[in-house]
Amino acid sequence: MTAATRDPRRPLPSPSKTRAAVAPFPGAPPALAIRVGLRARSLLRRLTDRLSPPELVVFDRATAIAEGALFGAIARADVADLLEERGPLDAAAVAEARGLDADATHRALRALAASGVFTLRADGRFENNRLSRALRSGTDERTREMAIYFTSPSNAEAWLACAHTLETGESSFEHVHGKTVWEWFDAHPDEREIFAHAMMGITRVDAPVVARLYPFEDVARVCDVGGGRGTLLSEILKRHAHLRGVLCDAAGVCESARQLLAERGVAHRVELAPGSFFERVPSGADLYVLKNILHDWDDDTCRVILRVVRRAMQPGQRLLVCESLVEKNSRDPLGTRADLQMMMVCRGRERSRAELHELFEATGFAPARTFPFPTVSLVEAVAR
Repeated sequence: MTAATRDPRRPLPSPSKTRAAVAPFPGAPPALAIRVGLRARSLLRRLTDRLSPPELVVFDRATAIAEGALFGAIARADVADLLEERGPLDAAAVAEARGLDADATHRALRALAASGVFTLRADGRFENNRLSRALRSGTDERTREMAIYFTSPSNAEAWLACAHTLETGESSFEHVHGKTVWEWFDAHPDEREIFAHAMMGITRVDAPVVARLYPFEDVARVCDVGGGRGTLLSEILKRHAHLRGVLCDAAGVCESARQLLAERGVAHRVELAPGSFFERVPSGADLYVLKNILHDWDDDTCRVILRVVRRAMQPGQRLLVCESLVEKNSRDPLGTRADLQMMMVCRGRERSRAELHELFEATGFAPARTFPFPTVSLVEAVAR
């Protein structure tokens, strides 16, 4: 085994346990700044495409799979960590330290540097830049783990079979692997762990938005259903000192949440309630939160999940669904790309506000307020 292959027995690194670790997460940029940034990026890309021969643009897009694969390979080899620790290095030094081929390493890093990931110096050595530093291990955002997950062989094989989804509407992941992605994770716990860390990173970015956008002042007890290891719930509690929380997930997941909740200083305010959104969730909360749950599933399954949550609620209690809102003719580059991932790998989709409202109406909820944001929107419903 080379150093480029992570030993599955080796735990994934955690962010350092400093005083900053127990403070609220830094807030996301203002919504307007994100919208302007995404719009400018899209316009500049379209402008360069218009100024380039179409065959070159198509070549660039068609070979994008190569850059994605390199992201994953470089992340697995912890190259960004090496460059951060030892400073600028040539490809031979990187290859020697990581058990790689020197020529292949140079060509791979050269290609990534040409697209703005890593910097190739005039003396032939490579160094980190703003983008490559995001691939270091142990960051709160877990960008390294996200790159590894999305470029995993199981995920890549599903995408290569996307023609099946276009022809049938069915998940190409299930077509290729003969099982759902959740069944795959059960059989491949190392990949499930990488996925869990990648999702924690996404929630780490979204959590300050949720905690800031929603008016928690009139809530006393909030239940995060399918809340993983407590990333979102802990942030809500950090920012709203009057709240108490309930974390509902599988028993093993709840147990693993104890460390994060303790590190963030909110463990004494959280009840761990093992359960399943397919079977039973705890009663007694004023507000129930489903973050990035419904988008994993088709409408029939979503109705099952929502009915299970509704059974735990009294009339007038509230549900908060936190997901990307993607309208039918959306031009949102983030939401539409995420929707494709749900289509190919899961049985789900990123939904419009009307589509979520239809699910609410069918399962005992009345649609209520919406709190939009470019990266994650909050859609509220009230139990009838």
